[in-house]
Amino acid sequence: MNIHIALAGNPNSGKTTLFNRLTGTRQTTGNWPGVTVEKKMGVIRRGGNYFTIVDLPGIYSLSPYSVEEIVTRNYILEDRPDVIINIIDVTNLERNLFLTLQMKKLGRPMIAALNMMDELTGNGDQVDLDALQLLLGIRVVPISAKQNTGIQELMQAVRELAIEHGHHDSDHHHILSERPFGDETLPRNHAHAEHDHRDEQPENLAILPSDYQPESEEEIQALYLEAARIREAVLARCHPKEALTRSEKIDQVLTHRYLALPIFALVMFLIFQVTFHENLGGRMTEWLDSFFSGPLSSLVHTWLALAGAPGWIESLLVDGVIAGVGGVLTFLPQISLLFVFLSILEDTGYMARAAFMVDRVFQQFGLSGRSFIPMLMGFGCTVPAIMASRTLESERDRRLTIMITPFMSCGARMPIYAFFASIFFATNKGIVTFSMYLLGIFVAALSALILSRTVLKGKDSPFVIELPPYRLPDVKSLGLHVWDKVSDFIVRAGTLIFAMSIVIWFLQSFTLSFRAAQDSADSMLGVLGNVIAPLFGPLGFGNWQSSVTLLTGLIAKEAVVASLEILLTAEQVVDFFNPLTAYAFMTFSLLYTPCVAALGAIAREMNNWRWTLATVVYQIGVAYGFALIVFQGGRLLGLGG
Repeated sequence: MNIHIALAGNPNSGKTTLFNRLTGTRQTTGNWPGVTVEKKMGVIRRGGNYFTIVDLPGIYSLSPYSVEEIVTRNYILEDRPDVIINIIDVTNLERNLFLTLQMKKLGRPMIAALNMMDELTGNGDQVDLDALQLLLGIRVVPISAKQNTGIQELMQAVRELAIEHGHHDSDHHHILSERPFGDETLPRNHAHAEHDHRDEQPENLAILPSDYQPESEEEIQALYLEAARIREAVLARCHPKEALTRSEKIDQVLTHRYLALPIFALVMFLIFQVTFHENLGGRMTEWLDSFFSGPLSSLVHTWLALAGAPGWIESLLVDGVIAGVGGVLTFLPQISLLFVFLSILEDTGYMARAAFMVDRVFQQFGLSGRSFIPMLMGFGCTVPAIMASRTLESERDRRLTIMITPFMSCGARMPIYAFFASIFFATNKGIVTFSMYLLGIFVAALSALILSRTVLKGKDSPFVIELPPYRLPDVKSLGLHVWDKVSDFIVRAGTLIFAMSIVIWFLQSFTLSFRAAQDSADSMLGVLGNVIAPLFGPLGFGNWQSSVTLLTGLIAKEAVVASLEILLTAEQVVDFFNPLTAYAFMTFSLLYTPCVAALGAIAREMNNWRWTLATVVYQIGVAYGFALIVFQGGRLLGLGG
């Protein structure tokens, strides 16, 4: 038997956490709405039964106003899953029950999974499960996806409900169940998961199913009243209704009208100071650098000498692969620390507050606070950040957000800052690196202001966001979250950067006639670099080596550091750069066109080649302009160059 299950619920209700528990995949989770955009599908086998599980975007209602609502509603109505698991955050019962009552009207078999029961009981509150089940007229199962409790009972209830409603395998189910799976349990490494991208383009989602009739205002009001009535009947609180919760007390300080933004800026500043402190990230980076340039390089040299390998092999491995890949991996400790801190802020619920705090500021620049979510994701990777822009309702907001999100400094750019900061700003590495992130935010805000008043005029969209309760991060989930990001960095270093290092070594070792270059300036890379180098002369780094490293950055930003490690010795870096030109180079690296993967995402989400081309030209122009201001302005101020 193959049972087709849809997971549906409010944002922050724990849907994706439950999906991960069931399928063993590590889908993106976040403590703010809009993280899950397209539906995600996983297939597991348990007790002789196959379960096809679909994680739908988090929604507050079935009203056809947002992309998430349209994806979820259309999927339930058109794909007709055998069972809907409605995940309910029991700590926000009334709000969640509105969606439950709406979905119940769709007529599909449904089970209510009361999630976060551990938090409810931890607060001393109680819910009458029997009364709730009677009032809703559906099966209610208490669970805690975070603590992995109640999951077995939930799946058993799903199977019983499917059988009760005369479940039979459809052709779609048979196709899925023919794939190979692991054993009969729910282990992490025996699940299959895939993305279903059929619903990713917002313009394809506006069509309502013919049998769907949205509720009138009177019906919506009646559902809200019914949800409130059920909540009052089943929930017993141990504290007065008007008493402030722990989260509300914390928010009196962290979301204070005047203190919120300074506190947020201070938190981010401290994160960068700790990340780059000499006794933490800085010290570990030095150890790795010493390992790659010392023992590892010596070991390879000795091994090749004993094997009688030709000189070009040693040059390839030591001067190419180890210098390139090792130069990138050297900064892994600092990147890992940054990911840890940012993940903690996400999992505690503080980042949702940050979106709320910047909404008022964003409005002054023609942006909605909802744009903060993809922009914030841009600090990790530009690709998912661009994809997250599809949660914005208006095309104007989407295009504006897509054009400015790449200015948010992604994790791949951090090795560039760390490389130059460790050489030219050794005593202020944290401050200098933090300034890059601030500069990216400033440029994004300035761009939004200009674009929203010129080519992207329009009315600002309203922004509504839920502020979830503050929660202590789950250590395991936090570890997996960080590991996913760190492992992606390692994989890129071991694949893309590895390949780029070989290509760069080859291009700087041979001439256009494929003969060994006696002078790297005569190599293929040198010839190309000398053609484009004059363009960067006004920016302070008009040598061919620096110029070609920026070209490699179009493939992956980490490749810039790999190229610098291959093309320049430590002495040449100091000869070719000074603090001012290094900062100008960092500025250009921050703002110019993102990697090809991000460009692909931009083209896909823009769905218009003119806007895509305009975005690329705009980003290059902005990067050149600000790097020019930094260098020439610094010279006027007598800062060097």
